[in-house]
Amino acid sequence: MAGLTTVGFFLVTLLFSIILFVLWLRIILRYFRISNIHPAGKLIFSLTNPILGPIERLFHRGNKRFSRYDWVSLCMIILVEFIKFILLGLLTYHKIIPFVYLIVLIAADLIVQPCNLLFYALLARVLLDLLNPQWQRHPAADLLKIITDPLIKIGRKIIPNISGFDFGPFIMMIIFKIITLFISASMPLPLL
Repeated sequence: MAGLTTVGFFLVTLLFSIILFVLWLRIILRYFRISNIHPAGKLIFSLTNPILGPIERLFHRGNKRFSRYDWVSLCMIILVEFIKFILLGLLTYHKIIPFVYLIVLIAADLIVQPCNLLFYALLARVLLDLLNPQWQRHPAADLLKIITDPLIKIGRKIIPNISGFDFGPFIMMIIFKIITLFISASMPLPLL
């Protein structure tokens, strides 16, 4: 029976990770004002608009101009997190996790997920720069550059270029990984 629980845990985690990844990308696209004409924006907004579009129009009924912050998506992320941890608690412990633990796990995951997303965005940019310097012609390159440039600038302020080698992305990747490892190790229940 432990094998079925492990497979169920994996499948539930995978499904919710994909949903949350798309919602976090929607928040990032809105924050950086990437239009839905951009190929990545078109994909993300077409996936999320059937659910979030009507809710968004309900809240922004009189205001045609959308905010830079996507509060509807953030509320949906919290709701999805809530459902995710209830299901994972039922799979793992065969009961609903106590409410206090549920809130702690959701709050921790709201920090860990964006850190992981930014870590992998930086990793993708570093690998693409190393393996194929001509990658900037791809539409995803614009998105990666818009997301990672502010982070790399912060990393360059911490440690500037040494002999032409840019440590900015690596410093930020280390910082994001330290944050996620610290939060994951500090959780009261091993679900994260």
